[in-house]
Amino acid sequence: MAAAVLLGLSVVSLTVFGVDRIRSGLPAVAPAAATDTSAAVDLGSTAATLLLSGTFAGVLVAAVAAWLLLAPIVSYYRRGGLAMASAFAAILLMLVCMPVHQLLGQAGLLGLAVLALCGALVLGWQSRRVAIARSE
Repeated sequence: MAAAVLLGLSVVSLTVFGVDRIRSGLPAVAPAAATDTSAAVDLGSTAATLLLSGTFAGVLVAAVAAWLLLAPIVSYYRRGGLAMASAFAAILLMLVCMPVHQLLGQAGLLGLAVLALCGALVLGWQSRRVAIARSE
């Protein structure tokens, strides 16, 4: 489940990075400068569309990854419940993107995405290895 949650976090971190790049219009990857957030949000903008679809994609990726990684669980009810729990846990972990962006800027978001992706790959590989060892 942790691998699935980290995979969802990496998708959302990349989404927030993309939204920040669109909103800033700058190609820099330096720490975030003070920006004016008092402007109204246009829900039809590219940044808003990317943020909403990327957040949904992160949750969906976490749920699907958990479903696939939990394949050794025979009960669809338990497997589905754990996949949904992974999706909700990914939503909670997404909140980490805010302080990372405030402290480290776009570089921090990229670092968080890479770190989460590496953690997801390591944990996913470990879980599949254990599942294969138990089936033999």
